[in-house]
Amino acid sequence: MLSAQCGWVLGCLVFTLLHQRAQAAAAAEGTLRHSSPEETTADPDSESVTCYTCVNVSDNLVCNRFAIDRPCPQGEDFCHTLHIMDSRGHSVIVNKKCTDRSECSPKRVGCLDIDTQKVCVSCCDEMYCNESAPSNHTTATYSATRARRREQRLQRLGAPAGGGCRHGCLLTSFALAALARA
Repeated sequence: MLSAQCGWVLGCLVFTLLHQRAQAAAAAEGTLRHSSPEETTADPDSESVTCYTCVNVSDNLVCNRFAIDRPCPQGEDFCHTLHIMDSRGHSVIVNKKCTDRSECSPKRVGCLDIDTQKVCVSCCDEMYCNESAPSNHTTATYSATRARRREQRLQRLGAPAGGGCRHGCLLTSFALAALARA
């Protein structure tokens, strides 16, 4: 028999699946409207993230204003921002996109001076987290907040320690993986 804790988790997973399917159906029918970052009330740990996206734009504000508002494709869980500035610190190019973990890691972010230009890269994994463009070592950062929370949650679901959930949590972690693929 599942413990109360595992039953609650399983119930949440079923609710999340039903909610995601309803959103997908609404999007397919064209009844789901795009919302601004301020209006987004989605679960911060849901599978897809939405990033500002633009290619070779000369200004961060222009990029954000005309960015396409659509969730990142499956498997692309990070927002990647490349910002190139001239010797006076003025923007030359701003590129923002969705990407996967292979392109976003702590070793791939930061700033580098090349000739008279500065190139800065940042990566993050939360909804609209790439609103600002990195301009120095303080703002050119790596953040994997959602990934860390998701890993912690999966460890809790699969671990029998403390919660009294032995057999059901293993089943629940399999159910979570199946729901994530659905």
